[in-house]
Amino acid sequence: MKNQTNISFVVPAYNSAKTLVESIDSIFDGNFVEGDEVIIIDDHSTDSTPLICRELSEKYHPNVKIIYNTENRGCPASRNVGIRDSKNEYIFNLDSDNILPPGAIQKLRDSIVVGKTDLVSFQNYHYFRDDISKISHRWICKSGRLTLPDLFSGLINPAPGGNFLYRKSMWSKVGGYWEYGKGLHEAWGYSFKLLINNAIFIVVPDTFYYHRFSHKSLFVRENKKHNESINVTNRFIKDSLNIFSDQSILDMQRDPDWFNHLEKHSLTLRTGDIGTNGKNIYTSKVRQILYLTKKIFI
Repeated sequence: MKNQTNISFVVPAYNSAKTLVESIDSIFDGNFVEGDEVIIIDDHSTDSTPLICRELSEKYHPNVKIIYNTENRGCPASRNVGIRDSKNEYIFNLDSDNILPPGAIQKLRDSIVVGKTDLVSFQNYHYFRDDISKISHRWICKSGRLTLPDLFSGLINPAPGGNFLYRKSMWSKVGGYWEYGKGLHEAWGYSFKLLINNAIFIVVPDTFYYHRFSHKSLFVRENKKHNESINVTNRFIKDSLNIFSDQSILDMQRDPDWFNHLEKHSLTLRTGDIGTNGKNIYTSKVRQILYLTKKIFI
């Protein structure tokens, strides 16, 4: 039976044949309750993703709905398509290659309902490639409230990953995801959009999910395009430059790729508030070397 805490899990999928089943199974393994729904948006895939979508719909009938885009629209546009078609007030993003541990969603569900916040996220990312038992490194984000200054103090926070739970009413209020490109930095851009509209964003302590990283990921693929990262991130902030200090505006003019350099050179807001970045912890020195030499990040 549907209640006021039900979630619509929205999962865009493009050529995700190798990872989609594991991701969807993780929703139903201790994270799905009666009244929830799963919406998979096949973004005009060219592999066997459409077939796998049909199989998942049959396996979890009637709790899985499939939407087929008639053209490749990209991840942010596909998210908007799924959210528009959702029936519940709460939306959870899950990328088609990431995995939820059993029981992980309930902590977020409790936090957003009891705390009356606009969106909540996991505190920790456990990065893996093919096997969740082999974690290469962990992002440990600051728990508690995520603020605009935090967004510009570095990239180790929930915003770049985007696997978080939020109110559909807040999505409507800000006009949904910016549909810039195929999806590079789209989750960060959406987080920025929410925060400049005074959304309350809480990072729930002692929570985590499994985040896959791969040389074939959307992030890596789109990031290779000439100036794509610069073009997208500068579009995100172009109408909000008044929030930055004069020095930060000069810094951004000198370095249009400021986003990818936040770890070394954070930006400051006109208010003078200073943000906090999280920590990146490697599981071993060997994994750290492999990770850095492959230059694979999200």
